[in-house]
Amino acid sequence: MVKTAVLMATYNGEKFISEQLDSIRQQTLKPDYVLLRDDCSTDETVNVVNNYIAKYGLEGWKIVKNDKNLGWRLNFRQLLIDVLAYEVDYVFFSDQDDIWYLDKNERQFAIMSDNPQIEVLSADVDIKTMSTEASVPHFLTFSSSDRISQYPKVYDYQTFRPGWTIAMKRDFAQAIADNWTFGANISHDNLIETTASIIGNGYNLNESVGVHIRYGGNASGNSKFVLNWKSPKTQHITGLKTFVDFYETMQKVVNKYQNDVALNQRLAFEKERLEASK
Repeated sequence: MVKTAVLMATYNGEKFISEQLDSIRQQTLKPDYVLLRDDCSTDETVNVVNNYIAKYGLEGWKIVKNDKNLGWRLNFRQLLIDVLAYEVDYVFFSDQDDIWYLDKNERQFAIMSDNPQIEVLSADVDIKTMSTEASVPHFLTFSSSDRISQYPKVYDYQTFRPGWTIAMKRDFAQAIADNWTFGANISHDNLIETTASIIGNGYNLNESVGVHIRYGGNASGNSKFVLNWKSPKTQHITGLKTFVDFYETMQKVVNKYQNDVALNQRLAFEKERLEASK
């Protein structure tokens, strides 16, 4: 029997996490495991989750609190490592403050089952802004006449859709986890979607699977790695190291499938930029 798992990174989400937990619990394709990892919240997030699990008697649901703060990027990396200790075939990512439509996982699972070439499947979203300061992300427009679209091959640090829409097969999750080192502070959605675009196994479901809620301080909306000539030197070095880590990790994963000359050239270019900045 096919088994699925949901991964959620949490941090100070006590005010809104229960609604997202509801949308996971009520999925028409119920997950076998829901693994949450809390990144040292200073509010009652962990207690809220534990009480929720107890209230509904949810077997296979578990929250672990980190001993020290990892940051949301490395927290998702650790969740990938966590889930591979379980017998799961499909992995779904979740944020703590978005809402899934109740047939989300069932729709994505059905498409991936019917199309064995797909190892990564993201999806469209409906967007709800909660404040005037909230940024609205701009996503690539796929064909409205097709239900699914293959990712175009890209080599930039980017995403096609939010990370919480990603469904991924175990083998690809294993390849990512095996090659993503602890020191590489990169975003899981950028890494997974861009890598899949190069390999050719990434697709998008051109249907909305949930509501992407935008606050003033969404982690995915920050500009930490947006560099310009006014940025301080230390920020340039940090950002350029992130790009090098990103391309090195991608290269290792892609090399399991194929040799990509353009990716090798991009990595060499980013390394030269980093050295020149020091």
